Amino acid sequence: MKAPLSLLSSLLGAVLALAPVSSAWACATCACGDPTLMSMGTEQPFSGRLRFSSTLRGWGHTVGQDNVDALRLREARMDVAVAYAPLPWLFLSATLPLQAREVRSVSLARERGWGVGDVELTAKAFLYQDRAFSADHLFSVLVGVKLPTAPKLRLEDGTLMDLDTQLGSGSVDPLAGIAYQHFRGSWSFLASATGFLPTRGILGYRAGASVRTTMAAQYQPAERWALRLGLDGRIEAASDIDGEKEENGGGVIGYASPDVLFSPRMDLVVAAGVRVPFFNRLRGRVAPTPIAMLSVAYDL
Repeated sequence: MKAPLSLLSSLLGAVLALAPVSSAWACATCACGDPTLMSMGTEQPFSGRLRFSSTLRGWGHTVGQDNVDALRLREARMDVAVAYAPLPWLFLSATLPLQAREVRSVSLARERGWGVGDVELTAKAFLYQDRAFSADHLFSVLVGVKLPTAPKLRLEDGTLMDLDTQLGSGSVDPLAGIAYQHFRGSWSFLASATGFLPTRGILGYRAGASVRTTMAAQYQPAERWALRLGLDGRIEAASDIDGEKEENGGGVIGYASPDVLFSPRMDLVVAAGVRVPFFNRLRGRVAPTPIAMLSVAYDL
């Protein structure tokens, strides 16, 4: 029996030696050399990386004065995204939102809308990393565009629903940003800024130009879970309709963003958290709610 077993072992070794090797077949941690659990959009690159994700958010705000002209908006949103790295330094991604929205006025009149929102396409290029494998420092730039893929929602008589009920802006909105990431043992850090320059869209509406920022620190004491704390900010100009500025909106708002990340199995990352508004300097009367978030990301 010894000779057949030896021959079988030799043949098996030869097959494995001749088999094609692709980093895309390996686990994501093995391929990029870093075991840090990362949510969608913050992962380390390697050629052939393919990642799918789904993110659920629940949020809302109230605009205007209570018992006078208050308008309450509530939305549940699921973003379905895919990201692919055709090159070790380039990530291409697409995000499709599915939304359900309700708007209620002070008179208790309601409008509801649901369906597909505006698709966002981005390309992220890593311009610098201190080493190709298990990098400690990453610097990247981002360019993209939001496309008017959401349908125009109408009432039964064919008239368009209010702007607040619409799921998309009806505009083509370019965006660009920069990001820096640092990995140091059980800790990782992120700083990013992304600018948006909306164009005019549905019903003459144009959202104000804005910059969104993130500063976050993450501690990962074990292989399967991590804690993340971020500060998210938004600076935006006032929106307008046919050149007339809206009274409510525009200004500065900041959120405290604690998250828990968990990996129940290889290449699967689940994140849950909340975005709590702690600094509100928006013009007029805008009262945002906390934003609840749950996401799942999987590498193939």
